[in-house]
Amino acid sequence: MTIMKINLVYIGVLWATILLWIPEVHAQNKGSQDTTARKLTLEPTLGKKDYDYRGEEITYPRVFGGLTFTRIDWGFSRLVDNGSFKMGEENQFLEIKKASNFGFDIAQIGIRFNDAFKVYASAGFEWNYLRLKSDVILDAESTPLSYRLSDITYKKNILTSTYLRIPLSFEWRGRKNQRGHRPKIAFGAMTGILLKGTQRLKSDDQGKQKFKDNYNLARFQYGAFARVGYRSMGVFAKYYLNDMFEKSPAQKNLNNFTFGLTLGF
Repeated sequence: MTIMKINLVYIGVLWATILLWIPEVHAQNKGSQDTTARKLTLEPTLGKKDYDYRGEEITYPRVFGGLTFTRIDWGFSRLVDNGSFKMGEENQFLEIKKASNFGFDIAQIGIRFNDAFKVYASAGFEWNYLRLKSDVILDAESTPLSYRLSDITYKKNILTSTYLRIPLSFEWRGRKNQRGHRPKIAFGAMTGILLKGTQRLKSDDQGKQKFKDNYNLARFQYGAFARVGYRSMGVFAKYYLNDMFEKSPAQKNLNNFTFGLTLGF
């Protein structure tokens, strides 16, 4: 929880600094061309957010931000139980057939300090899908997390968590090659706020069923991430430092690790 509070403080300081700095930077450029003022306006974007594609001169530091649809992550998840990918005896009911992670950013604000380096905070959504091996039904509104075995064989048994994600990113890009493309590296801290949890069941006997509850999922998640890419494609890895479930001693030190591809990086 201490790490999460530190991350939230970092994000709050960054946003406050940017919002306070915008009027100052605008005043410094008051006598310049209208194009310069337009650069400092937080306009909705579709990924082209921190450079001028009209060929106008770029000045640094450069404030950017607005609406976006980028950093689309799609990959796999692995549960880590006390440092091992193999579930301990008390967590056998959480053994998974497969798991996936999907997310994207919809808003951002930041500062590009020079051609190579920028810092920005963003906001978006993230989903984690755990396809369970066992025919278990998680008990809604039960603390700590508990379950019961079902006499029904399920074709699908998926636990889904939905979070509002708020990462703070530090991004470096290299020089352009002959085609104008660059390598990129980004890393940073992330926090998330739980929006909902859902267990989805599918069987021949009862068809499709959906149950909504928080299932003791962590209300706040936090961790670290890294991205490496070229052009608009890349790979990502995220490790969540918090326990996946809260107020559940049997699931202490059960963390989530995700990795996969990023589009719009």
